[in-house]
Amino acid sequence: MSPIRLKFEHISKRFGSTWANSDITLQFEPGTIVGLLGPNGAGKTTLLRQLVGLSRPTSGHIAVNGRTVIAGRRWVKDFIAYLPQHPLALGDLTVEEAIRSSALLRGQTWSHAQIQAQSLLEMLDLSPIRRRQVSQLSGGEHRLVGIASVVVAPTPIIALDEPTNELDPLMRHRIWEVIANLRHPERIILLVSHNMLEAERVLDRVLIMHHGHIRHDSTPLSLRQEAGGFLKVTVCFSGASPELPRVKQELIRLHELHGGHFTWNGLTAQFTAPRGKALNLLALWLADTGLISSVEVNEPTLEDTYLALRQGWLADQSASEEGKLP
Repeated sequence: MSPIRLKFEHISKRFGSTWANSDITLQFEPGTIVGLLGPNGAGKTTLLRQLVGLSRPTSGHIAVNGRTVIAGRRWVKDFIAYLPQHPLALGDLTVEEAIRSSALLRGQTWSHAQIQAQSLLEMLDLSPIRRRQVSQLSGGEHRLVGIASVVVAPTPIIALDEPTNELDPLMRHRIWEVIANLRHPERIILLVSHNMLEAERVLDRVLIMHHGHIRHDSTPLSLRQEAGGFLKVTVCFSGASPELPRVKQELIRLHELHGGHFTWNGLTAQFTAPRGKALNLLALWLADTGLISSVEVNEPTLEDTYLALRQGWLADQSASEEGKLP
């Protein structure tokens, strides 16, 4: 495998009057696993479909080693493997045939394709249904066959759209291990996921999309730092304290000023807040004997960071729309 170069040059895609992607320029380095995160309709799937030639950009182009991606070209299939959101073709084949055929289509010998297929059948607990037709599978089973068909003969570029969708927790964990093991100094992996808590374990780089634009592009750690350094706090209060109404109002005001996550359930409060504000409040509460029964303070996850950033974008959008009113 030789070093791979992947570039998106001013990619825009319009559907009618709606821009799914808008002037996106990116370069991807081999040896990295890149997460495309963002809300539904942000343009993530559209971007992956353009990468594999299933959707043609309205403007701009995507190049692999200097060659523009064009649908149907044999070399595109040799370089890029794609797991779409929706069911694959090969529905008339059995599970074993579908996985083995995917390896053969990518140039593997029969013996190697058979060995790899057998390994994946066992790894993904597909052996009991190996002779069942793909069209007769449940959603989760179908997803596993799709993943096996992609990884049975890994290409220099792998694009995965919601790889763990419809899977149970145990199998999701196994799939993230499979993805982590696909990491290679000369391979690029792009994946779309809404499960940020799990995806964060394997990501080297995070792209957050919003309304067709790339709003953030950095490592998970840098992203959390860029979001403005905040803490995730869980506090259990004593039911005997007469100060609880005051404390609750303090947290409501904190949430109104700084956003972030906030819930109050019985005697337990969970919230995210800027580091200094959170520590100051905790110091005040801890000085009040008998107010707090327990407290837990954690660094924010990637999901916490994303939610905080998105809330800020929505607030900016709302303020901008209000400013346009007569």
